[in-house]
Amino acid sequence: MSEVLDRPGCAPDSRTGPRAVPTDGARRRRLCEAAASVFLRDGYAAASMDEVARAAGMSKRTLYQVFPSKAALFEGTIAATLVPVALDTELEREPDLRRALTGILAAAARHLLAAQQIGIYRLVIGERHCSPELAEVTHRVLTSRGSSALERRLTAEAAAGRLRFSSPTVAARMLYGMVLGSAQIRLLLGVRDPLEPGEIASLAEEAVALFLDGAVVREG
Repeated sequence: MSEVLDRPGCAPDSRTGPRAVPTDGARRRRLCEAAASVFLRDGYAAASMDEVARAAGMSKRTLYQVFPSKAALFEGTIAATLVPVALDTELEREPDLRRALTGILAAAARHLLAAQQIGIYRLVIGERHCSPELAEVTHRVLTSRGSSALERRLTAEAAAGRLRFSSPTVAARMLYGMVLGSAQIRLLLGVRDPLEPGEIASLAEEAVALFLDGAVVREG
């Protein structure tokens, strides 16, 4: 459905009243969702801004107002699909450490191992020769958001003297790797079916149990 601003002179339907104009944030989300589907269907090189605008139900003019180029649109799509805001901030504040770490890891795994996210990674890998900048953009976006909820919670626990490790960043990477690593590789290769929620929960629980057994500070 096209936006009111994209259709000059179009009067609102008298039966329903004025139609709400999407906010800039809502437009970005709609465009990124549409772009993800077009990129995954057509590939980055073959994807057109016209198709993205059509899929989002917006004019090409509006698309270029939000994203001035296809490169900017791809970067926005990566940010929206691979690093969503506030994915696990509530879990970060969970008082029980084991439950907090398990919940954060499971939430990340459910998101990053989903079909769309795996498809984006495959796209970046598959077009690395024709469009090597995609990998650079993806890496930049993934590393530009600062510390994760997992890393922040580990930092707080170490500062309180409840956990010990050389670096919370390294510890967080190890935990993510324990849960995501093998499954993500097999999904990228297409040699296994998507993980069920119960399987993801079990992986997170086992990773946290192994981590805490080796990292927890015992009295005496």
